Amino acid sequence: MAENANAKPAIGIGAAVNHPMFGHGKVVDYEGGNYVVLFKGGEAKRVAFTFEAMKAEGPAGDIEYERIKRAVREVIGDYGWIEIEAELAGRWTGGALRMLPGKEGVQPKDVPIEAFFKKIIGIRDKLRVLEQKINTHPQLSPEEKVEFEGYITRCYGSLTTFNVLFASKEGQFKGTGKEE
Repeated sequence: MAENANAKPAIGIGAAVNHPMFGHGKVVDYEGGNYVVLFKGGEAKRVAFTFEAMKAEGPAGDIEYERIKRAVREVIGDYGWIEIEAELAGRWTGGALRMLPGKEGVQPKDVPIEAFFKKIIGIRDKLRVLEQKINTHPQLSPEEKVEFEGYITRCYGSLTTFNVLFASKEGQFKGTGKEE
């Protein structure tokens, strides 16, 4: 086990792989001396860096780029300059969102949970920018600003369903709730 902890990845994040037992998958993260691979069916498995029977299908990805990206993310996160990917609750890492169609004969669609979560974070960030622009808009009356703020708050409320994905309450969506 100690030798696995010192091993380095040979396949980059995002690379498609083929495992002799689990089949086709995609490397979504590194954890210790392991790849985190999302296989078809939405199941995430940890595969040791030293396991040579798993092969990249196509380009293996840029390992050095991933190493630099992680180092920069750590430094920036340490200084509090940005919210790092710690927002996603750990239990969802490597998971997938499965969309099941209501019509027979249509294939279900699996979306890596990290990609889905990034979209949710993007919506949150764009709503925050919109809120700031409304509040500082020189031509909107105070009544109009309050009206638009209400729409934004209701948008946040509609997104509370996804709060289960967040690691901490600080990043979660907050709606108006029931005021009566």
